[in-house]
Amino acid sequence: MNAQNTHLLEAGFEEIINTGVRSFTIDSFSKRLHISKKTIYKFFPSKEKLIRGIINFAFNQINSVFEKVQETEENPAVQYIKIMEMISKFSGRTPVNKLIELKVYYPEIWKEVEAFRLSHQDDFYSILKNAQDQGLARDDIDMKAASIIYINVINSTFQPEFFIKNDLAVRETIRGFVKVVARGIFTPKGLKSIRKYHDQNKI
Repeated sequence: MNAQNTHLLEAGFEEIINTGVRSFTIDSFSKRLHISKKTIYKFFPSKEKLIRGIINFAFNQINSVFEKVQETEENPAVQYIKIMEMISKFSGRTPVNKLIELKVYYPEIWKEVEAFRLSHQDDFYSILKNAQDQGLARDDIDMKAASIIYINVINSTFQPEFFIKNDLAVRETIRGFVKVVARGIFTPKGLKSIRKYHDQNKI
């Protein structure tokens, strides 16, 4: 991906957050970036292809979070917390009413969003199993089953309609859910390392 393409996707992501996909147009987007529509169409022949490119760009950002945390943080209990905190911040940037537009107007792309969520099941299994092996997570839990349930609960429950119907903020809801899960899965040793991380980062 060249620099111009990356710039388009970064700017497009910010534009979608602010306007939603329904109001997003190539015309207004090109004017805001001071580039020609022809340049945009060279990379993305249609609005739908551009939106798909923007969503894939967001996927890559989240994948980078998983990779960076697992490379730089040794404690798997803290890895889980760090990853979910970054995801909650990332997800919380998009207003729910804008998010539901993507599901309504581009259902095929929304299916890709759901598939992407589910694709991280093995990552969570690896993190939780490592935590268990190190005595940071309970040894009476089948972590394979737990990771399957965890990612499917997130995917099926954390839909735009859920947040709208219950008048819940995305970021705070995810963080609350993570706290509940952490207290059920991690041992006192694991929870101690999480508290230490929170204390050091004033969270």
